[in-house]
Amino acid sequence: MSPNPLIPTAYDVIFSSVWVAACAYTVIAVVSALRDRRVTGIRFLMWFLVIVLLPVIGPTAWFVLRPPREETPAEPAAPGS
Repeated sequence: MSPNPLIPTAYDVIFSSVWVAACAYTVIAVVSALRDRRVTGIRFLMWFLVIVLLPVIGPTAWFVLRPPREETPAEPAAPGS
């Protein structure tokens, strides 16, 4: 009895899962870059190309190297407290 060609083998399922995860990671990084108001113009274009052209390395670089967020200063303590 020959194996059924319509039933995917384990490596097909694993490869497809990794591919879907990489695509989702890329989409999340692109959306994060779009929502970041500190990255505009040429810097955004550069980050977009890095994220899209380097599927796993690009999004990881975005999340690690993106511009730091400005810390809002804590409110000063109320006088007399």
